[in-house]
Amino acid sequence: MSAPPHTAQVSGATRGQRPMRIPTRLAAGDVIAVVSPAWGAVGALPHRAERASQYLERLGLTVRFMSSSRRNDGWSSASPEERADDINCAFGDRDIAAILCSIGGNHTNQVLPHLDWDVIAANPKLFQGYSDITVLHWALAKNAGLRTFYGPALISELAEWPVPLPFTDASLTSAWFGAEPLTLEAAREWTEERIEWETDDIDSPRARVMAANDNWHWLRPGRAEGWLFGGCLETICWHLKGQADWLDLEGCVLFLETSEEAPSPAHIDAYLTDLEQLDIFNKVTGLILGRPAGYTPADVRAFEDVIVMRTANSDIPVVANLDCGHTDPMLTLPFGTGVSLDSAINSINCQEAATKAR
Repeated sequence: MSAPPHTAQVSGATRGQRPMRIPTRLAAGDVIAVVSPAWGAVGALPHRAERASQYLERLGLTVRFMSSSRRNDGWSSASPEERADDINCAFGDRDIAAILCSIGGNHTNQVLPHLDWDVIAANPKLFQGYSDITVLHWALAKNAGLRTFYGPALISELAEWPVPLPFTDASLTSAWFGAEPLTLEAAREWTEERIEWETDDIDSPRARVMAANDNWHWLRPGRAEGWLFGGCLETICWHLKGQADWLDLEGCVLFLETSEEAPSPAHIDAYLTDLEQLDIFNKVTGLILGRPAGYTPADVRAFEDVIVMRTANSDIPVVANLDCGHTDPMLTLPFGTGVSLDSAINSINCQEAATKAR
């Protein structure tokens, strides 16, 4: 089904922005629905789901788990039809104000043929997830014109022990509840330590060890404006490239991050070559890269060298080491909003509020 035409609920098409349906700002008392489009982490790790639910309730939200979201049928939560039905129902339910993905995985692409784009486009609301959920960010933008949020998931960041990291919490609450454009900042410290969720969180929970952050890395200085979009690099090249939900990225400030599988710099080179040959780096106005997880310092240097090499012909500004992706803490990024980059003042700023007033 095709989405209905854009209405007055769509943001203006000004410099640095893409016309999109903007979700309504959240408020205390709102209902947030949990969906599991890929892996069934809620069923596998119910203690983490409970901890994250308590965090959301402290924000004043009521948590509702959709019908199949607690399932854990192997490498996905439920059948593609059931997972898609949860998403359709969450968008169609007027009592639900926001939809949060429990986690990513590698099979979100299976739900796409079963989504009801007429229902989704007619009921714009806040939708958030990351990693493999990149598939839905692109599909929701392409088929429903919806602004979505690339940010923390229920089972990972929001189930942090004893509570979500302050930087993660501050960015999320500003994006969901705030009326001002977001100003992005670098975290003072970060971690990629993986405490085994299945054991340590139950038997001997502890906070993860943090390391000092060395700020953003401007790999190519400059200034740029555009509409912010992107996602997980592997997901883009595996599941979206060449598919019906591929977006025209003209005028975009492209955000890319890599998964916890830590693809080698050689693999990054191959993925970026795909994008280069699609002329993506001549379409976008700038490039932002999330901090890679699971890399040695030598890997990081090789990764950044590859980025510079693959974008050399376009001469766009490039900034790396953003706190968004598979390390923590994690920013919440409103995809589709206008954004500006300026290496001279070390700034990445959104040009409009992430949500609209009721």
